[in-house]
Amino acid sequence: MISFSRFFNRILCGLLVLVGLLFVQVGQIRAENCAECGGYWVVSTYSLPQQPGCCPQTFPFSCYYKPVKGSLRPSSVSEMSQSLNPSAPTALFVHGSFVNIDKALNEARFTYSWLQQSKPCEALNVIFLAWPSDDVDTLLPSLSVIHNGHLADHNGIYLAHLIDSLPASSPLCLIGHSHGARVITACMHYRGGGRVQGCVRPDCCGCQREIRAILAAAAVNHEVFNPGQQFDRALSQLNAMLLLVNRKDLALTVYPLVGPSYGRAISKTGTTIVDRRQLGPRLCKIYQLDLTFDIGFRHAWQMYYTNVELARQISSFIHPRHSHHQFPCEEVLTTTPPDGLQEDEGQPQIPLELPAAPVNASPGTAPVQIAPPAVTAFFPPGP
Repeated sequence: MISFSRFFNRILCGLLVLVGLLFVQVGQIRAENCAECGGYWVVSTYSLPQQPGCCPQTFPFSCYYKPVKGSLRPSSVSEMSQSLNPSAPTALFVHGSFVNIDKALNEARFTYSWLQQSKPCEALNVIFLAWPSDDVDTLLPSLSVIHNGHLADHNGIYLAHLIDSLPASSPLCLIGHSHGARVITACMHYRGGGRVQGCVRPDCCGCQREIRAILAAAAVNHEVFNPGQQFDRALSQLNAMLLLVNRKDLALTVYPLVGPSYGRAISKTGTTIVDRRQLGPRLCKIYQLDLTFDIGFRHAWQMYYTNVELARQISSFIHPRHSHHQFPCEEVLTTTPPDGLQEDEGQPQIPLELPAAPVNASPGTAPVQIAPPAVTAFFPPGP
């Protein structure tokens, strides 16, 4: 009787092990399927006029689709718009300066994988905007930075019209790095009726939509959103904006030396006390995540998309409908600093989640694998 009981227990344990192995195998297959299915879109402005101050009238974007398993293929904005899942959120990434097309496509591949790690198998539309920012013709680097700043403003106009072609029911999260953040802020200002490079939006068709923004290593002055400043209408078009602050960023440390109109960058200082007073109620749309002790002196986008924990933290901005926590005003989000260091201005830490309900616009404002060298042939130089 005892031997039979032992034999039965061994059989039962063996069956349990087999069932466990089966579940693990099924989970691995599902994870592999999630990683291998889907893809992302690349929209290029390389073939569009790139003369700042010349207001564009038509917007013949070059569009491409990159499946996870497959090669980049030509497409169109209309095909992209029809293929996007209107009930899923859309993440649109804009790269920074001194990024040629091959590097932009390489960043797109890694950024896509990074975004997928935050919520695996969660439906997400992903688009990458490629704009001609690799200006290295001048002997003085500061002149290249100034020139690319004007180009970023100009491409913000293109981004505004690209957004109009996307499904309005899909919550949109704009992610910009360095001068890509300037593209986004110029875009939002233009959508809000502001003047960008002498151009004003002729209408506001499609302005009513849910938009959030994440600015990383943002190469824009800290006061640009204040009343009377360069992009003071941008916040009227945003439900929320997340600033990724790095007070050690070496490139942003020398940013004020570029020219007379260049001051302290917003991703270097965050919003200052003066900014908070001038912004008033609009300050409730701005949240900050201090990454000083995670990123350090580096400025490159690679330092962000290799941080898996950061992808998880910002997922509530990208997938807002999964968040149920309401932000209080004027709170700063920070990562835990090392012992002995004080948090910025003694403000408390709170979980990084996003309000599920949209924030209405202010009264009187508008509603709210490494690419092969041959791929460069897809992106002819602009006229």
